[in-house]
Amino acid sequence: MEKDKQMICLLFSGQGAQKTGMTYDLYQTEPHYRKIIAKASDILYVDLAELLFDSDKAHELAETRYSQPAILTISYGLYQILSENADFKKLGIGLSLGEYSGLACANYLEFESALHLIKKRGELMQQASSQNPGIMVAVMKSSLANVELAIKDAQKIGLIGIANVNTPNQIVVGGEKDAVQNLREQLEKDGARVVPLKVSGAFHTPLMKSIQGALKTELNKVDWHNGTFPIYSTTTQKEFAPDNLVPTLTEQLVSTTYFAKTLAQHSQDITAVIELGPGKTLLSFARKILKGVPTYQTDSVANMQETISALKEFNS
Repeated sequence: MEKDKQMICLLFSGQGAQKTGMTYDLYQTEPHYRKIIAKASDILYVDLAELLFDSDKAHELAETRYSQPAILTISYGLYQILSENADFKKLGIGLSLGEYSGLACANYLEFESALHLIKKRGELMQQASSQNPGIMVAVMKSSLANVELAIKDAQKIGLIGIANVNTPNQIVVGGEKDAVQNLREQLEKDGARVVPLKVSGAFHTPLMKSIQGALKTELNKVDWHNGTFPIYSTTTQKEFAPDNLVPTLTEQLVSTTYFAKTLAQHSQDITAVIELGPGKTLLSFARKILKGVPTYQTDSVANMQETISALKEFNS
């Protein structure tokens, strides 16, 4: 393939990917990565290294107000290592919180602004979850049409909505407990597999409506720029731009994210997929959507070296 046709898709991890010890060997060996963790700690007034690497802090790390800025910092730091070691043509797609990580990496906003913004977003989402408790489930072995049908019935019982369409075979639903339980019973009767998720609230559903205004106020405070590479919204499937960022991210809070659809629309252009964040959740989705396209992780020294080598190979 000609060099100018190489396109790397960067995937930015969402909340829930966090775990104690993630990226520890990179923290020990990469001075720039250590500096980014230290800078984020100063901005957030939190010892981020302790939060990430001390198993006694696992409960705090799982809290929305801490996990969101922690994952954004990791994704940003991993991107810096990658871009320092390899030059490549790219586009980015993030899962929920990951959109903010992508926007920071592509310089739509400064890293410091992104951290302040995501810290506030995390606090607001925690607040909404306390005011309007909800649960989330992942639905497998069921079509989107079946899930939508079950939601219509469950809406008679309480607030509920489709949060994420991650792959054609994995749909995440969230809402009030009784409504979600009703949906679960309906779908399981039809042979679906329904798995409860460990989250602190029903994100991307009507239960987040109470904080939309406050988030919009925070988004309006940001000095948005044109990005250095395109990041695509999983809410609208369109490229982010300074004039659509505030309305799109405000809507994203209560709207379905379509990761599969957004990734699939670029399937003809993508040479390889790299996840910037802990783990490989998004890569497992990508493998189901982009058959045969190579996928790479970045969350350890070994993974990062393999990915950098592959990028150099693509460009040789």
